[in-house]
Amino acid sequence: MKKSLLLFYQFLKKPSFLKKQRDKKVLVKDFAALFFLSLFFSTLLVAVFYLLLHFNLIKEHEGIDLLKQYGVLGTLAIACLFAPLLEELFFRWHLRDLHGSIYFVFLSMAGLIVSQIDRPLIQFGLVIGALLLAVLVIEFLKKRRKIYAIKLWKKSYPFLFYYTAIVFGLIHLSNYEDLTIADPSFLIYIASQTFGGLSLGYLRIKYGLFYSILFHACFNLVAFSLAIAFG
Repeated sequence: MKKSLLLFYQFLKKPSFLKKQRDKKVLVKDFAALFFLSLFFSTLLVAVFYLLLHFNLIKEHEGIDLLKQYGVLGTLAIACLFAPLLEELFFRWHLRDLHGSIYFVFLSMAGLIVSQIDRPLIQFGLVIGALLLAVLVIEFLKKRRKIYAIKLWKKSYPFLFYYTAIVFGLIHLSNYEDLTIADPSFLIYIASQTFGGLSLGYLRIKYGLFYSILFHACFNLVAFSLAIAFG
């Protein structure tokens, strides 16, 4: 487990496009190490969160109560099936595909801007504009030598990896009522998801999308179980 955490740390220092690993024993060790690391980080974060609340250093924002809206089975289906599948497809699939990454960057940037605008026509225009820009960039790269695209991919990969994790965290602002980036405490609220995005991204790159989906589902299941146990 120590070796797994060390390799993860070394990867985070400079994320890169890894060759996919197929050693199941190493996979199990990496999976377990990252899972317990994520649980530890989330538990520590909860302790810090309630400490800050106790001293009135941050404002409490109510989270969406899925249990109240959908019941136990419905919440399990959302948290452990639909959310991991859809979120991993959108946020992590592109990490092994150059063109997919280009689409992701432009569309996610458009999405972040759109979330701050209330006018449907402007929102639609921004999304279409992002799609067109992505297509233009891809066509530009196709006309250049392949080595140019590979160099660009390697050079921009650390940015892409961390950007993906940050956007993954920001999208979870919608889990809380009236919480925006205008309130600095949003960093505490989305820190767990952002850190989780790093672990999920690492597993996706190193072992494949299936394992990031599985990790996501298992973590949500544990979080959901603890939420019920502790009210």
